[in-house]
Amino acid sequence: MSAPQFHLDRLREDFHREIAWAIANRVRDPRVPEVVTVTEIRLAPDTRNATVVVSIFGDEKTQQEALGVLNKAAPFIQKVVAQRIRIKHFPKLYFKIDKSLDYTEHLNDLLNEIKDDLV
Repeated sequence: MSAPQFHLDRLREDFHREIAWAIANRVRDPRVPEVVTVTEIRLAPDTRNATVVVSIFGDEKTQQEALGVLNKAAPFIQKVVAQRIRIKHFPKLYFKIDKSLDYTEHLNDLLNEIKDDLV
């Protein structure tokens, strides 16, 4: 593994841990459910932008509302995390909902529908 890639991987891990901590402990908006999981950090090679993929417990309306709150709170979260991680240019955070669990559930439903036909 090259040194720059190692650096990006380490930053991703640090951002993952600290952003999850900030959401759980510092974001106090009642529209954000207690169960918000950071599933992935997509960090740009120049570290100027980061997409934070989150899994939010609740229905579609709750997820969209919480996503809006997180995107509006992004500057606050950046400030909190920047105090805990020292980096020359702290990335701008963009939040996105993780749809992989919904997709997996949909595939399982389809497989259960055709299960009898496969036997």
